[in-house]
Amino acid sequence: MPFSERRLDFIPERDGFSFPNAFTWTPLDLDFLSRWFRPVSLPVAAALPASGAALAGGWRGLAAGALVGVGLAQAGLGAGLVRGAARRWRSFGLCGGMACVAAQRWPHRGGLPTAELQPNPMRMMLWRQQVRTLAAAGGTFVRYWLRTRSGRADVGEDLLREWEEIRARIDAGRPVVIGLVGDAPDPFAMHQVLAYGYAGTEDRGTLLVYDPNSPGKERTIAFTVAGRYARLTTDLPTGPAPSGYHVSTRPGRLDMFFVVEA
Repeated sequence: MPFSERRLDFIPERDGFSFPNAFTWTPLDLDFLSRWFRPVSLPVAAALPASGAALAGGWRGLAAGALVGVGLAQAGLGAGLVRGAARRWRSFGLCGGMACVAAQRWPHRGGLPTAELQPNPMRMMLWRQQVRTLAAAGGTFVRYWLRTRSGRADVGEDLLREWEEIRARIDAGRPVVIGLVGDAPDPFAMHQVLAYGYAGTEDRGTLLVYDPNSPGKERTIAFTVAGRYARLTTDLPTGPAPSGYHVSTRPGRLDMFFVVEA
């Protein structure tokens, strides 16, 4: 099988954010939660556990707060209850928003490089892009997470389709937001990253990714497919975490990646 590779001029130290994917609640966050989750609540509710997964990036506070917000909006309850529920969690993440904004700002042509941007002025933009990933990827997250939790590892054909799509987009000159799924018992522990390079053949390869949880570092995801089955390894931090598990119960392992159409 022919080998191919491509790497965009995306440098995590320059084109990714210098701050990590870890935020604490402010009045602006709580206002956003109250205002924005009502209009997006229907697509979110269609894939409830996964909606949190698309938001979380390993930081369960945002996911749990978002789900509570959606549930309350669906029930027609007040914004005050949404804020109160969200405050039960100390911190949250915006991994999908960070990946999307980094992709949109690349290649850098003027103004401050992404790495020089500060978190507070970017906060609402990150939230808006986070909602886009929530609406776009919630159902896909939950589908693969449930499949993984049920013990089904037959994602080989699906993975090869995603691999082909990611390569085509990078070949066309654009980085790609991808969702990462593992076997963590908590669906809120899933993650999103930005792929900007690849190397491999039709049924095995490596992705180069910017991980919002690891500012300035280049991370990799490698896979092989044999028939219906796939094996994925990574140097992203996965496995046991202070709040339970991040993406997977196994360090250095994943079960699926896919393109987030945001």
